[in-house]
Amino acid sequence: MSTPVSSWHPSGDLLRAARERIKPFVHISPLLRAEPLDRPGFRVVLKAENLQRTGSFKVRGAFNALAQLDPAAKAKGVVTFSSGNHGLALGLAAFNLGWAERGQPYPCTVVLPEDANPVKVKRVEAMGAQVVFAGQSTEDRKLKALEIAEATGQTVIPSYDHPHIIAGQGTLGLEIMDQWMGLPARTRRLRLVAGPVGGGGLMSGTGAGLRARGFPGPLFGVEPDTANDTCLSMEKGERVGIPLSGTVCDGLRALTPGAITFPILQRCEVQMRAVSEEQIKQAVVLLADEMKLIVEPSGAVAVAAWLAGLLEDFTQPPTEQADVVLILSGGNIDPSLLKGWIA
Repeated sequence: MSTPVSSWHPSGDLLRAARERIKPFVHISPLLRAEPLDRPGFRVVLKAENLQRTGSFKVRGAFNALAQLDPAAKAKGVVTFSSGNHGLALGLAAFNLGWAERGQPYPCTVVLPEDANPVKVKRVEAMGAQVVFAGQSTEDRKLKALEIAEATGQTVIPSYDHPHIIAGQGTLGLEIMDQWMGLPARTRRLRLVAGPVGGGGLMSGTGAGLRARGFPGPLFGVEPDTANDTCLSMEKGERVGIPLSGTVCDGLRALTPGAITFPILQRCEVQMRAVSEEQIKQAVVLLADEMKLIVEPSGAVAVAAWLAGLLEDFTQPPTEQADVVLILSGGNIDPSLLKGWIA
């Protein structure tokens, strides 16, 4: 890629400040034991961000970014380009912070793909945000958002490749460590943490948070094998681009890793894995059936990788009990889609 990468990296102090900043507005999502996913020697817990406000982790970054704009910029409003979850999160942030700070919502415009998930579209509109549709790729939406910003003076807040967004998502890493330390166990060993990768905001922030708290173990990012831009980039050691994917994971259709997120993923030594569409569907169904959790396809890829044996070598006899944390990043799935898979 011709776009230069960034050397910025979120410090522990920065992540702790973000955590305090967003504390009044986000849930501490539960860390749930998942016995149906256990393997001999491995105890699985799920970080259920599908139960977060707006149904995804994106509210962490959205509130952190909007809160740090100056009053004049907030008054003009914000615009973003999103597959749905970030737009929904920024709409909520504009609504909540606006009422808290000036007695009315801040203006918010969300550029969504023309084939956006209908559930996400309705929820973005319900937040009071103005919805604009543009193309199907991230680049299509980005160009439209920049055009709107130029015409209105609104501030562009991207969905992942922004320091304030990454720092907000990094609060997830701090939270995971706090909650895991509170699990009842005489012998406790955190073996690995895995989560989805689209543009890289979630796992770059979470990875930085976990490393800041001293976690030395493996970190895994997971993406669909039809949208494997970060897998390919990690293999090559630099950002590469891919064509637009038709994956069912509408939140993981990035064409290339972020210029800011990618070097953070490298520095945190996040290992990449790719899963098939069928493995993703099976994970969504298992979570609904066995755990009674509604998780969107993008949010279930870490579970899919675990079920496929891509995160551990299960052929080796375990020597001690180890804990595995799998991040469920979102739960905004079209009910008709889930019904069809279960049937």
